[in-house]
Amino acid sequence: INPGILFLLENVRMKKEHQDIISSYLGVEPIKINSALVSAQNRSRLYWTNIPFEMPTDKNLVLKDIFAGGVNITERVLNKSADTLAYKKCHGHTVSLNSKARCLLTGGQQVSNSGATNIKIGREYFTLSPLECERLQTLPDNYTEGLSNSARYKCIGNGWTVDVIAHIFKGIK
Repeated sequence: INPGILFLLENVRMKKEHQDIISSYLGVEPIKINSALVSAQNRSRLYWTNIPFEMPTDKNLVLKDIFAGGVNITERVLNKSADTLAYKKCHGHTVSLNSKARCLLTGGQQVSNSGATNIKIGREYFTLSPLECERLQTLPDNYTEGLSNSARYKCIGNGWTVDVIAHIFKGIK
C-alpha cells in the first residue's frame, strides 16, 4: 500500500462481514454519514477513506427548502384501492414539507414505488421532480437537463451527494 495515495470509496450499508472484507483490503474502517446532514434527504452511506475530515455540520434542511412544486400525483393517489399493497406503500410514505425525503432510488420516484417520497400538501399529493432530486443530491439546478426524466432519475439516484464528497475532499492538503 502506498501511503501517499489518497482514496475514497462509498457504498450502501451492508452486512458487517462484507464491510470487514472491504476494510481489510483498504486498511481503514468505514465512516457512516447520512446525507441528511447536508441535504433534505435521508441517505445513509459508508465511506472508506484515508482523507482526514470531521463530520459535516447539520444544515437542518427539509423538503420545503428544496421544493419547487413537485409532480402532482393526487389523482393517482386517490384512485388506489384501500385494500391494496400499492395503497399502503403510497400512504405509508407520505410526508409533509417539514420532513426529510426518503433515499432516492435509481428507478425514479413513482407514487407506488416503495422508495418514493410522497408529499401531502393540503388535499393534494406530490412526488419529487428531477430538479428537486438534483437538489436532494446537492447538484446544481438542471444539472441533468437534456436527458429524459427517467434517465435523469437514474443518474441522480446512482450519484453521490455532492456536498458530502466536497466536505470529505476539504481534508486534502
